[in-house]
Amino acid sequence: GGGGAVDGDGDPAVDEGPTADLLPMDPAARSSPKNDVKAQYRDLSEDGFGPLLPVAEKVDELTGGWGLSYADLAPETPSTPLGQAFLATNAFYALAGLGLAVKGDLVLGAMTEVAGVVSFWYHYSQLNFGQDRKEVRLALLTDYFTASTALITGGIYMAQMGITHIPLDVVTAGGLSVACLSLSWVWEFGYSYLFWHSLWHILSAYSGYLVGQYHMDNMLAAASGAAMSLWLPI
Repeated sequence: GGGGAVDGDGDPAVDEGPTADLLPMDPAARSSPKNDVKAQYRDLSEDGFGPLLPVAEKVDELTGGWGLSYADLAPETPSTPLGQAFLATNAFYALAGLGLAVKGDLVLGAMTEVAGVVSFWYHYSQLNFGQDRKEVRLALLTDYFTASTALITGGIYMAQMGITHIPLDVVTAGGLSVACLSLSWVWEFGYSYLFWHSLWHILSAYSGYLVGQYHMDNMLAAASGAAMSLWLPI
């Protein structure tokens, strides 16, 4: 016999059938590809980015959330010996910037100084506040801006000198600094990060100083050559 299906309460079960998929959907439940992408990442609207919020969201989206994440350095803090030693490596940017300014390169010198200050701010916040804090993400995004500005300026200097004329010590120091930065991202935790990222600070500051120094030397040589040509008899 063919009695109808019943539910758990003994009442006849309602067979929604294939038409259930054709019922109107609540607009609030609908999703778009854009909303689906945003749902994968953290909400940055309350992180205090201000006018930088669109940039922060784009960085977060393009990097799959990695761009605004950072290493967990616990149990180190700004008051522990290792934490203080790590923060002290930012002083190499101050030394490099001062050295360039003394030689007459106020542009890259100032950028290096600012990059060092912001780097100290970021890493101090990283050590002080710990994981997943808006204060650290704001400092990290600012660090991206200042470091990129200095790196791009150094790249322009090298292009002006001519890629084939870049001294070997610049290539060596630059290559080692990038390698150390990469390793600090591979082992982005604890003591490994502190070691490799400290070397990145030291070597990148040294690389920037060398680039600025050679650029100034080339400019002075070119100016001297031009001046001499004016005095030479035709």
